[in-house]
Amino acid sequence: MNESEKKLLDEIISIMTKHPDFDPPFFRTDGDLVIPLNSALKKNREAHKKFANAFSQMMKNDSRKRRKNKAWL
Repeated sequence: MNESEKKLLDEIISIMTKHPDFDPPFFRTDGDLVIPLNSALKKNREAHKKFANAFSQMMKNDSRKRRKNKAWL
């Protein structure tokens, strides 16, 4: 890691003390800077997303079973 990358990483770490929802940043071998979201938050978001998708699919399947009234009201 060169000096500019080290300096950038130190400044980002100092800012991140105010944001505990993220894990420590790191540089990938290709030079990209990664600031990962806390793994517990990722799992929580994924669980909510899966629940929402399952509920949505259940509602779609349920609506196909009901016959629609074709008469005008």
